[in-house]
Amino acid sequence: MTRQPTRDQLLSMAYVDGELADAARAEFERRLAQEPALRTEVAALRELELLARAAAPREPLDHEWEALSREPLQRGVLGLGWVLLCAGVLGGIVFAALELALSDEPLALKLVLAALAGGLALLFGAVLRARLRTQHLDPYRKVQR
Repeated sequence: MTRQPTRDQLLSMAYVDGELADAARAEFERRLAQEPALRTEVAALRELELLARAAAPREPLDHEWEALSREPLQRGVLGLGWVLLCAGVLGGIVFAALELALSDEPLALKLVLAALAGGLALLFGAVLRARLRTQHLDPYRKVQR
């Protein structure tokens, strides 16, 4: 004999799944603030959801991406691609800087463009430095899709 869920259990499930309309969600959250038993029910459902997600088998696509990332050819091609891209960008910047420096453009324009390029480089470096220094604190670094 199967026991039917109560109205509160159904509402709790819909709330945890994000399926309640705005008005119903607001009313349910008001009840959550006042009813400890309802809070316990929601906490149990959230825990169950997390356990179910952790126990779910990995998607085949994830396996394929991992296998592909371990292949030496794929790693080599990606590494070479990044090296060539960085070399091209740096070469383009150096070439543009030399062309500008050797051109007959007014000194003011050269200074403005140099300030723009320097500012962009400083901002990029600061963001990169901050990202590298805080990467170990990122709670999502080990999360897989």
